Amino acid sequence: MIQDETAELEQLVTTAQTGDVEAFEQLVHLYEKRVYQLAYRMAANPDDALEMTQEIFLKLYRSLDTFRGESTFNTWLYRLATNACLDFLRKRQRVEKASAFSLNQLDMFEKETEPKDAAPLPQDLLERSDLQSLVQEALKLLSPEHKLILILCDIENKSYDEIAVLLQCQLGTVKSRIFRARSALKQIVISRAELFEDYLRHTDQKGGSE
Repeated sequence: MIQDETAELEQLVTTAQTGDVEAFEQLVHLYEKRVYQLAYRMAANPDDALEMTQEIFLKLYRSLDTFRGESTFNTWLYRLATNACLDFLRKRQRVEKASAFSLNQLDMFEKETEPKDAAPLPQDLLERSDLQSLVQEALKLLSPEHKLILILCDIENKSYDEIAVLLQCQLGTVKSRIFRARSALKQIVISRAELFEDYLRHTDQKGGSE
């Protein structure tokens, strides 16, 4: 059964590579949910995720003829998608830094300028009922590279070997990147420990009053 599905996919890809629009649309239909899911996890908002997804399938259309079957199509497309997500987030990061710099220049009394996705205010955190949402806030502040490696490993539960294939790097490099990414995330959490403590204290008080 799996072999039949693999053969069907290979045939679909081969047909799409000839310029068959219907075959390409079938590929989009097969992968759009998975691609959007990755984009949403990276972008953390639906508008950017949709834009990233559209960019990924545009890149797929333009580069489909370069697929030579040296890896599975799933792996090849996922690699294309991760690279597109990284490019998008790096560009967004540059724009946000430039914007923050401009605001700082306009206001000479402003001592600190934070990017758009800076840590939320305490009252915002207190309104959240799921501790996981706090981790998501911290993830937003990671570099695109650190965010990607943690999404692949800790959210999508891919093995080190799978990540090495996707990112085209050595196994030791994957382990090192994951260690550095987790350390970076930990530092962000520690630097905002007071916000987390306020949140936990609030939930403890709420639980005790019920």
